[in-house]
Amino acid sequence: MAGGKLTPRQKMINLMYLVFIAMLAMNMSKEVLSAFGLMNEKFESANAASTQNNQSLLMSLDTKAAEAKVISLLQQQQHIKLKLLLKNLMPMSLL
Repeated sequence: MAGGKLTPRQKMINLMYLVFIAMLAMNMSKEVLSAFGLMNEKFESANAASTQNNQSLLMSLDTKAAEAKVISLLQQQQHIKLKLLLKNLMPMSLL
């Protein structure tokens, strides 16, 4: 069924399967249909929960990134202050 030519026998078998599946679909009970509806509701609630969880994870990642940036900036500031302090403490003859 990958695109090759089908024999007339195989075409008839495929058509019979199609008719059989259609007949099964017409005889489907209400319980089966309600089960599909219940599955759909479960999938929707799981999707909503995972979306909310993903959003909270992204927010916490943003917070951590902002904290890391602030810490990095503070370290740079301390490094510059230390350089300036050392420069001011050095006698001019050593420069």
